[in-house]
Amino acid sequence: MKSTSSEILDYHCRLESPTSLGRSGVSQIYQGHALQSEGYKILLKLFPQLKDKLFNEYDVRAYSMKTEARLMAEGVFVNQNLTEDVDWFGVDRFTFEIILRKELRLKFDDQIEWKCNTRVMGLIVDQSLNIVKGIKYRSKKNIDSSSFDMYGDFIIDCTGRNTSSPKWLKESFNLIVPTIQIHFGFANVTFIGERFRTGDLSLDSATVIGTTVNPPHKNVGFLASPIRILKTIDDSSLGTMTVFSINCVNSEYPPNDSYENLLEWVKENLDIEYYTILKQVKVYSQLIPYRRAIDDRKYVELLGKKWPQNYILLGDAMCTFNPLYGQGMTHAFRHARELGKIFGESCHKLKDISHIFNRRASVITEECWLASTANDWRTPTLKVIETNKNGDVKIYQRDSDSATTNYPQPRIPLMIRFMQWYSHWLLQCASKSGQLATDFIRVVTQQSNPLILMKPTTFFAVIHIALMNYLKDWGLFGGRSARNTF
Repeated sequence: MKSTSSEILDYHCRLESPTSLGRSGVSQIYQGHALQSEGYKILLKLFPQLKDKLFNEYDVRAYSMKTEARLMAEGVFVNQNLTEDVDWFGVDRFTFEIILRKELRLKFDDQIEWKCNTRVMGLIVDQSLNIVKGIKYRSKKNIDSSSFDMYGDFIIDCTGRNTSSPKWLKESFNLIVPTIQIHFGFANVTFIGERFRTGDLSLDSATVIGTTVNPPHKNVGFLASPIRILKTIDDSSLGTMTVFSINCVNSEYPPNDSYENLLEWVKENLDIEYYTILKQVKVYSQLIPYRRAIDDRKYVELLGKKWPQNYILLGDAMCTFNPLYGQGMTHAFRHARELGKIFGESCHKLKDISHIFNRRASVITEECWLASTANDWRTPTLKVIETNKNGDVKIYQRDSDSATTNYPQPRIPLMIRFMQWYSHWLLQCASKSGQLATDFIRVVTQQSNPLILMKPTTFFAVIHIALMNYLKDWGLFGGRSARNTF
């Protein structure tokens, strides 16, 4: 069942035209994928020649968050007055996947055996030794076909958010992976289009444009992310093929039945500038709804030596995040880099590597998890499902009508409450300080540890601006204003 070169390169992607970006009938054709700055650096370190190839062969490039972006959070421009530049690499999923397949074939073809159009059905294990020795797989083309065995010294599950590893580990080792799932009513409508001039220079000069949701007050967001340069002689065109995403939480779903209805919905629910942009877009695709994303954390590090040897979860297989923040690919790249470091240290026994990786990768995951979920915990209709290592499941649900649910209300962790409060006032400081804005962007793009936002000068600046606002609201000795800041 070894795949041919044509199968490897044609399985997921067609590149004949800008509007043919993947398999027909696959909704993620139209979902843009942003590789944050740290992920982009990891990619170029692995494939140094790729930057020129992306531009010359695919019309794909990185964009400057300092000069080509207009990004807002809680009404604050988060990328203004940056003291250093940060890359934004936007690309559609299937183009990126096919590029990586080509580069992997060029660099490692004699070391890789590809298996396309196959599905993994389970694990091959030795329970007595607590080892995963391989996988069972079968052809997708014939669901009644018998399965095949594949053995390996080290098995990596990077199948993404729909991984079956928890099920397989339960079946093979009676091992239950502790998890927390946060359902926050995510949905988006995405499509591909060409931007044309609006006449507003502040909008037309920005290639990457977005605003985050801010529940419970504002449950709708917007993102325009370029995926290709367009060669055009039309002076009114901005020369980019762009993925547009209208996002929501709290199940406040945007319509996808017609572009006209979507425009009206945007006009009513978002700031007028986003409606202005979309009115000048030539749409090249269907409007694709997506409503399945949740925050899903698997606490593999809590299992210690109970976790099987020679087997790991990587990237989305270990933890998925709210896609609004574009953390997924860079999170996976950082996991892969850490795994490479562990093997490169050449001082660990193979049987210990999965446990070492779980500990180190969980630190990376925790950074992204806290940053992503702090905002999601504010969602008015929130559902949290916790499963411990004994298999006990607890469900908590917040609803506008408490009589409609039999579950207890979720209790927001103290750390999350502090992060919600702190991030609000940090953004106010960042709007006045280029260095704070740069530190914030470096954390968002995973270049820096979040602790840089807690260094003494930043911490006291945040406390100062919060205190001044509280004193203003209270009128020193007067009554408190009705404003709620978190």
